[in-house]
This record gives sequence, structure tokens and C-alpha cells, in this order.
Amino acid sequence: MDINSVEFYTIAFVVAMALIAFLMGRSEKHPPSTYITQLITTAVDDDEDEDAVQMEVVDGGRVRISRSGLLLGPDETINLVFTISDEQCHIVEKKGLKRRGTCQIPVAGEVIVKWLAPGRKYRIRYESQVMSTWARFTLDTSSTGPVRANLNL
Repeated sequence: MDINSVEFYTIAFVVAMALIAFLMGRSEKHPPSTYITQLITTAVDDDEDEDAVQMEVVDGGRVRISRSGLLLGPDETINLVFTISDEQCHIVEKKGLKRRGTCQIPVAGEVIVKWLAPGRKYRIRYESQVMSTWARFTLDTSSTGPVRANLNL
């Protein structure tokens, strides 16, 4: 095979592309997992609470999520949808069980989840479709200190 032939350059191109594909590999080691849980809400007296989320590692590697600054109707609930892919965690807050014509009252919410692996650093994106706000932060599940983030428009 001659070095100036079309066949040589075609084979060289195919080998180069295969080598690049092998070196890049897959960026995801595991397919994403999705979990849904309901936020347990309680009415609060003060509607001046900041629109914020707080996450903290509690016993056994579980994570407590506390939410403040929410406004809900009396028969409304909030569901949290988690999509976890390696060290990425996307949490979306959605309303459930709507009724028309109900007044909005200030509430705070809390839930404990167990599907974040201990000893990892997660890049969290928290989106609230309820309040139309969001935040980005990092949670290290090997530390026990709380991480608090204010949600922005």
C-alpha cells in the first residue's frame, strides 16, 4: 500500500477516529436514576421567610432537605423529583393536588432522603416550579455541616 494512496488515508482516518472515541469514552458511568418524594409541609406564622433550601447529612448517610419561603393553598402539596447521574443531582420542586380559588399561605417543608451516596460531592441544581426560582450549590455527603442556598429568580 502506497503512502499517497486513498486507501492509506482512509484507513488512517478510521484508526484515528477509533482512537479518539476510545480515549474519550463515555462520560457517564451509570445511567441516571429518578426518585420522587413528597415534601412534608407545615404552616408558618411569618411569610417573611427567605426563599431558601438547606441540605444536611444526618445519621446513616441520609440527607435532610429543609425548605422555607413557600406559598401554598390549603390542599396543595409539593413533590420533589430527583434525577441523579454520578455526581450531578437535579432536584425539581413541583406542585400537586391543586384547587382553584384557595388563598396562599406561607409554609415550610422538610424531608429526609436516602438515595445520595455517602462520601461523595454532589453538584446540586435545585429548581422550584412552585416559586419560579432556582439555586446551584455543592453538597459534600462526607461532612455533617448544613449547606444553605438562597433561591434566585
